[in-house]
Amino acid sequence: MGIDEAIEKINTSNQGLNVILENLDEQLSDLRGDPRLEGLVDDLENLFYAYLKTWIKSNNEIKEILEKEK
Repeated sequence: MGIDEAIEKINTSNQGLNVILENLDEQLSDLRGDPRLEGLVDDLENLFYAYLKTWIKSNNEIKEILEKEK
């Protein structure tokens, strides 16, 4: 795989991760309705949000390194 292809895959990955981030609340809405998970869903949402943001940040750091190598 060449550098350009790797950069494109990172961009595609980040686009997908951003879509998930934008819809995170909606994706967890079913869990919010479960009384057994009361109080935990907000913590899960915060955890997922932090995880996805970290993943995107790592992708961007790798992308910067690859772009310097071009």
